[in-house]
Amino acid sequence: MSESASPNQLPPVAKSFFSFCKKCDADRYHTVIAHTTATSAKLKCEVCGASSTYSLKAKSSAAKKVGGPKRLVGEALRRSNHNAEYESLMASAAHPEVTYNMKGKFEKNQKVSHPKFGLGVVKESFNDKVEVVFADEVKSLVHNRA
Repeated sequence: MSESASPNQLPPVAKSFFSFCKKCDADRYHTVIAHTTATSAKLKCEVCGASSTYSLKAKSSAAKKVGGPKRLVGEALRRSNHNAEYESLMASAAHPEVTYNMKGKFEKNQKVSHPKFGLGVVKESFNDKVEVVFADEVKSLVHNRA
C-alpha cells in the first residue's frame, strides 16, 4: 500500500507516503499528487484532505532546527497521556456501544463505533456536537441532527 522513499529521493507520484500532517497534527498517509520540483512534491492527506508540500531539503534542515530528541520525548509523552485517557474512558464507559450516525444522540461515557476513526468514547456531550476520544486522537463530531 505505501511506498517508502529514500531520504534523498522523492516518493513516486500517486503512491501513499507517510508524513506529518499539520492540519491533523499527526503522522498520516499522504497521496503524492505531483513532483513540483526536483526536490519537492505536492501531497494530499488521506484523512483530512489537506494539501501540503514535501521538500527534501526542508525535512533535513527542519530536523536539525527542532532538536530531534526533545520533540520525540514530547510527542511520546503526549501519546502516552492520550492512551491513558483513552484506556480509562473505555474501562469506565457505562453505556453500550452504538454505531455513529449524525442523526443519533449520544451521551457522556457512551462507546461510539465510527466507520473511519474506529471505537471511541464520548468525553463531552453538547446540544449539537460531541467530543469523542478515539485510540489515536480526539474528534468533535456533530450529533442530534434529526
